[in-house]
Order: sequence, then C-alpha cells, then structure tokens
Amino acid sequence: MACYWLVVCSTLAMADEVAAVSGIEAAPLIPPPQHTTSDNPQSERSHWLDTWQDGFTESMDYTVRQLDSFFAADGSTAYKNARAEGRIQLAWEPRTRDIAQTDLRFRIRVQLPALENRVDLLLSDNEDESQDNTIRAARDNSMRQRESTTLALRFRPDQDSRLSYRVGAGRRDQLYVKTQFQDASALSRHWAVRYDTELYYYTRDRLGAELGLSVQHVSDTENVVRLNNRFYFRDDSNDWLWRHDVQWLHPIDEKNALLFHTLVEGLSQPSYRVEEVYTGLRWRANRYREWLFFEVEPFVLWLRDESFSPSYGVALRVEAYYGKRS
Repeated sequence: MACYWLVVCSTLAMADEVAAVSGIEAAPLIPPPQHTTSDNPQSERSHWLDTWQDGFTESMDYTVRQLDSFFAADGSTAYKNARAEGRIQLAWEPRTRDIAQTDLRFRIRVQLPALENRVDLLLSDNEDESQDNTIRAARDNSMRQRESTTLALRFRPDQDSRLSYRVGAGRRDQLYVKTQFQDASALSRHWAVRYDTELYYYTRDRLGAELGLSVQHVSDTENVVRLNNRFYFRDDSNDWLWRHDVQWLHPIDEKNALLFHTLVEGLSQPSYRVEEVYTGLRWRANRYREWLFFEVEPFVLWLRDESFSPSYGVALRVEAYYGKRS
C-alpha cells in the first residue's frame, strides 16, 4: 500500500486542493511526511541531509508565523500553529537538439490559522498545476507565457469548500483574479472521476477559462490507469488549447514505482491540429529519506516546431519536500 501512495502522490499534479469525496481522498502532488521533523529524536536525524531539511522547515515556519501574527486578533495565539509546506525539484532533461535543458520546479503553500485556515498563500514556479509532472520541453510553446513565478492568496468560504477564489500576480508580471471549482467522486471501488473548472481574468491577457476531467481505475493489484483531459480557452488569441494524456502507474515495491505516460496536445486554430506528442517511462525511487525522491525518465518527444522529428532524451530529477499537511 505504501508504494501505491508513492506512485499516486508522485503523479497527481492537480489534487493539492481537492477535499475527500465519497471515500476518495485526493492525493497530493508529493507524499506528505508521516510526522513533523521536530517529532524525530535528534539521534535519528543526525545526518547532514536531515539537519538541512530540519533547518529549512524551521526557517520557513518561523517566517509564516510572523506573517500570520499580523492577522491575529488581540490575545489570540492561533498564529503559532501556522505552517508552510512545499517541494523543490531540480532536473536535467537532455534530449537530441537540446542537450542543456534544465528545469527548476517549486511550490509553497502556507496556511494561516489566524484567518481560520480559509486563506492560503501560494507561491509556485508555474500557474498550470496540471503540468507539474511534464518535462519542460513538452510544455508547449503556446503555453510558455504561463511559466512564471506566481504569488497568490486563495480564499475558500469554508475549509472544506470545493469553490475557491484567488487574487495574485504572475504570467509576465500581470495581476489576476480567478474562480475555481473542483470535485471528485467514487463511482465504485475501482473507478473514480475528478472534474474542475476555472474562470480567470489577467490585466493584459484578459479573460481565460479551463475545463478538466480525469477518469481513474485502480486494480486489485494497486495498478492505476488514469485518463486526463483538459481544455483551455484564451481570450487574447480567441482559440482553445487541448490536452489528452494517459498514465499507467505500477508499484514495484514500497520504495520504487514505474509510471508510463503518453500525451497529445494541440490547438483549435488555425485548425484542430496536433502540436506535440510525448511518451515516457519514469522510475521514481524513495530509498534514503522519506522526504527525498529520485527520478529517471527516458522519453521521446515529437514537436510541430521540429517537423515532428523524434527527439530522444532522459530526465534526471531530485525532489525534496518539507512541512506537513494538516
């Protein structure tokens, strides 16, 4: 069962914000630690890697507590429970025609108890959460404008609400507002669906919308097959970008897992046509620390900009996370 979560948590880029519905709990992008770092005896965390992670977590939590204290009512100590959680991923993704491709991914989420945990502070390298597990070269050029540091405040009417609102800055230094609804439902013991919709407005790109639907099957042997579909409407160019991808997740043991991933992406203008095709096989390992992951992913990529000539490559990644989900 542990490996099932290793696989599922490593591939669900979209479930950071979905509540448990009908017996299905949305898996986070990265596996949450089973305990906070301060719960471990010092003798068990004397390695320099653990010391670094402990220190980084403490410094982030201290900064968050100072921020939350500004919103605390007189006499309230709720701000002392403020915590940050997130991940940092470094990758080298060489391929034919681009051997120097590198990638840095990060995502930070801050809960603010002084505001009754209904307001989160979000900081990430990319506003498109559905592409968190895609190699950089496979993130289509028409969407590269989305790849900029995003800072936002997210508000929910209550802690379990599936509706949320955001205001922030990102995508080439634009201000934006966004409304998002997302939900999940168990159809049976093996089948589940997740769906979401977004409506947003940017100061220069104007109106935009997204619609996503994911269907998932979990077998008795804990293999997972997932079909993801997503559509983006862009007001500035008056067209749609669409993406369909299939994932097959196979647990090897409690520390290793495989993910086969194939993706097709395209545009609606000037005609409904394919812009890229990607396929890859990822090995994800968690052998040394519960918060540290390694990935190796050989892949093949076909791009319209490159006349659909196959480009062969391999992605090498290291991912570290900190904090604890409450």
